[in-house]
This record gives sequence, structure tokens and C-alpha cells, in this order.
Amino acid sequence: MTETTGGQLPYIYADNAATTPLSKRALDEMMPYLTTSFGNPGGIHRIAKEAACALGEARARIARQLGAAAEEIYFTSGGSESDMWAIQGATLRYRDRYGTEAPACLITSSIEHHAVLHACRAMERFGARTTVLPVDRQGHVRPDDLRIALEAARTEARRAGCEAPGCALVSIMLANNEIGTIEDVPELARIAHEYGAPFHTDAVQAVGHIPVDVHELGIDALSLSAHKFHGPRGIGALYLKDGFSIPALIEGGGQERGERSGTENLAGIVGMAAALEECRDGLVERMGRITSLRDRLVSKLQDAVPDIYYTGDPVRRLPSIASFAIHDMDGELLVVLLDRSGVAAATGSACSTGSTEPSHVISAIGITDRRWSHGSLRLSLADDIRAEDIDMLCERVTRCIERARRISGTM
Repeated sequence: MTETTGGQLPYIYADNAATTPLSKRALDEMMPYLTTSFGNPGGIHRIAKEAACALGEARARIARQLGAAAEEIYFTSGGSESDMWAIQGATLRYRDRYGTEAPACLITSSIEHHAVLHACRAMERFGARTTVLPVDRQGHVRPDDLRIALEAARTEARRAGCEAPGCALVSIMLANNEIGTIEDVPELARIAHEYGAPFHTDAVQAVGHIPVDVHELGIDALSLSAHKFHGPRGIGALYLKDGFSIPALIEGGGQERGERSGTENLAGIVGMAAALEECRDGLVERMGRITSLRDRLVSKLQDAVPDIYYTGDPVRRLPSIASFAIHDMDGELLVVLLDRSGVAAATGSACSTGSTEPSHVISAIGITDRRWSHGSLRLSLADDIRAEDIDMLCERVTRCIERARRISGTM
């Protein structure tokens, strides 16, 4: 997507993995619930009942797009809350089932979003410990590594004299937000279930960009966030498979069938439903088009820029994400230069700004040499990207890399 402002050159927004613009359809559907249809779904009068009806319809619409039942969808403030609820809830569920003396392990991967990694660490206050699985150079969790970790957790429980699986939850993302790699979640979930462990996936970066069906994935819980697929910010959802019940994260008025209290953000929920339906319409065709344009961008940059390494799985990845490690490059300097040249891009994760350390994802895939690890660049393409945008983007990125290297060489 390009925009022209103030008579300047078109500005190319290539940071869609951080957030996406709100779609017109989503905004149009939200407007009545921001103005005239302002009822609280928890009331019993006419206006409240109209709001409750809209809430139920939106829940069913979202569920259909995920292959879920409406009663398996719970609304949250976004992906981070959904992740925290799933992880804390699973930890407390395990403790309630097997007692406080039973060793509880949480298994995750080294390339998870900090919303998952930090939530797992926070569970230490409930006596849980975290096993962080390594990934290969393309960012894949190896099924054998998961099996070994599950076996170790079960063995530890047996040694403690507990007839418990040892693992309270496996949480592995569906697609990585920095390098775009798509994990083999169906296989990983199958292995987790062999050991009696529930499986959660952070699908925040995947929903709306690739087909996501909870039954095909074989999972127990899934997190999503509307602003990643042209919905509004501040609204997300947690899918909880029927029968996988976890304690509430927020107590209060009993909303969301008593599982997540707080007056519902009805406008946001309706906007999320509209945006998800819009993204799923023609998704496969759009994936093919964006993949082709992404590959064109990657090829042109690899031809034009020396010492550039394409990160992540080159095939099994999100269509919109092109990610690189660039030798002798200051990633933050490059992003600033790109912004001045009319390109919005990212280095590492948008949720990790303020840190001068290399991205934990880049380090996890084995890029530890500082001459490479500090030069990560992520270009995440818009749904309406065009061939001419790709050519313009490649030209600007190439020019800015050359300039950044010159500046770095004089410092």
C-alpha cells in the first residue's frame, strides 16, 4: 500500500506485522455501536437486548471463520491478554487437578512473542517451571525436542510420586511475527496430547493471513488479535476448546459466561468479526499473489545488496513477511533512514523497542555474530501491495542500506 502526502513521494507502509490499517467495512459496521446502538449487552431492556443480539451474532461470525463453535470463543483486550489467560489458566487448572505438590512444567519455544515468554516466567509464582525449546535455523520447533521435554516432565512428576502428566501446557506459536516461519502445529499438538498435555497456539500473526481452522490444528486454545488483520486495536479473542476449562483471568460482573468479566467492547467485537470475514474472503488467491510479490522483493534485494541473509523458512512462511539479517548494519539506523525515504519497516519486534540488544528470535535461529545480529530487517507487505510498489520498495531499501553502511563506516 502506498500513500502520497504533502506532495512528497508515495509512502510505503511495510510494517503490517506490527499493525494494519482499519478496513472501511470494519469501521462502517462499528459506527452504530459507537453512536446510536450504545447499549450494554448485560442489561434487560430493549437497547441492551439489541446489543446482546449483536454480540451473539459477532461471536458466531468469528467462530465460523475459525471452524469453532460460538460458545468456544471468549473476547479479550487482545493477543497479550489471551496468551496470559491461556497460560495462567492452564497452570492453575493443573494445580487444581493434581495439587500444589505436583511438578508443573510449561513448554514453549525460544522464538515466541514476549507475551508468551513473559507469561510463562510469571507462572513461577505458582510453582511452575518453564522449558524453552530450541528451534532450527529456519525457526522450526523439532517434534523430537518436544517429545523429549514432555518425557522429562512426566518423569519428574513420577519421581515426585504424582500420577500427573508433568506438563500443564505446551504453547507454541502458529507463525512467527519476525521471520514468518509457520510451525507444524498439528504434529506438535498431537505429540502433546500423547502425553496428556493441552496445547495452546499464539496465532496472532497468522489469523487473517493464512487459513486457520482449530479442528485441523488439533489444539485446545488459540489467541488472536483484531488489529493484525484490519480490525480495531484493543480487541482480541481466546478460543477454548469445549471441555478445556480454565479459571478466569478477570473476576467481576460475570461477562463472557462468567469466564472473563468486564463490559464487552461491542464496537470492537463487531469490527473484529467484519475484518476477519473480509480477510477470509478470497484468502487463498490473495496469499498466492502476495507470495509471488514477496519472492520478487527477496530476489531483487538479494541481487542488489551484498551480504544479506534471508531469514526464516523460505517456503513454509507467512506470505507477507520478508525478513533479513544484513552484515555490518545498525538495524535501528536503517529503519530511521527508511522512514525518511518513505518506507515504514521494522527491525526485530515492534513490541521490543527501546532495547539495543539483538532480537531474541534472530539469536534463537543461530545468528549470534554481532556483525549480523544487529542488522535485522522485517518488511511486512500490505494486502493491496502492487508490483510497482515492490520495485519502489526495493530501490529505497537498497539505497538506505548503502547509506547506513557509509554512515556506520565513518563513526
